[in-house]
Amino acid sequence: MKRKLKKATLKDIAALLDVTTATVSKALKDSPDISCKMKKKVRRIAEQVGYRPNILARSLVKGHQIFIGVIIPDLKISFFSELTRGIYEQARTKGYLPIILVNDDNKNIERENIDFLSSFPLSGLLIDPAPGNDNIPMLEKFHDQGISVITVDRILEGTLFDGICIDDEQAAFELVNYMIKQGRRRIIYMGPNRGISVAKGRFAGYSKALKANGIDFNPKWHLSCDVHAGQAEDVLTKAIDNKIQLDAVLCVGGLIAFGAGRALLTHNYRIPEEVMIAEFGDNDIVSRLGVSFVTVNQSPYEMGKRAIDLLLTSENKRKSGKKQQRFIIGSKIILRQTGIGHDIVIYEGENGKNVFKINDD
Repeated sequence: MKRKLKKATLKDIAALLDVTTATVSKALKDSPDISCKMKKKVRRIAEQVGYRPNILARSLVKGHQIFIGVIIPDLKISFFSELTRGIYEQARTKGYLPIILVNDDNKNIERENIDFLSSFPLSGLLIDPAPGNDNIPMLEKFHDQGISVITVDRILEGTLFDGICIDDEQAAFELVNYMIKQGRRRIIYMGPNRGISVAKGRFAGYSKALKANGIDFNPKWHLSCDVHAGQAEDVLTKAIDNKIQLDAVLCVGGLIAFGAGRALLTHNYRIPEEVMIAEFGDNDIVSRLGVSFVTVNQSPYEMGKRAIDLLLTSENKRKSGKKQQRFIIGSKIILRQTGIGHDIVIYEGENGKNVFKINDD
């Protein structure tokens, strides 16, 4: 069996140089109290023995929390990976270290994530929450301790946590309105219509657009499914086999759009000539279908960067009577034209829209 190597400490370096640990510590911190000659010796020995500073311990001693907790649903989806990239780069620029965890849209895994992060001295927590409100009490404990909690992309309604997102309802309204102008009248909505704020907002915008264009909503047009490609494919396949009439599909996210697209292509529908596909997130996976589609680009990289700025400047503390604030990122509706190499921006929402408040009751 291989013997486990002992981690080098300040004491080890001090013993090798026959100096105090205080001298070694100051030398590594480039203190003016230590000569350049001694600093070079200390750094050379530290390199040789593989010394690495204990960042967690340093954070606790200084009282400066350099860690930011981040909980994201799924890094395989391009929207979330770009969102995380924005969070990571902006955090590092500001001198913070993000601890990135994935909840797989599972409230139980999310609970484990939150519990794990509670052991760190956090400066704040960014979370794109899993469906359901089961873990709100755990997040409120952070809040009560003076640790800012900001929700990203999805809003936890009925709480004091500020959030940053797009205007999902308006984006869905503009998206459906565009499809109707293209002559589509039997528009299917695929995905949840409750449980998470984005689903509620997108379904509300979809319904609003139908009504504004004099189209009566048919309950059969709502095909409920989780954000899962395989399930979406099965649900739409069953609907097609049951002779559902459709000429467009609005999908809550990219995985649903990919599954719906596979079902349509398997049944020999021409996309977009016979059935138009639309989705939120501008996700790379939809491009694998090899067809043109309409997408809502939610500016995830910019959203991630601004989420860090909001977190670091937020006075997001629990105060009696404080209302939740929602910060809006502008979105674009884009027609992705496969094989043409020319995409068309159909609609561009206002970026940096003024803060508006919710939970006024």
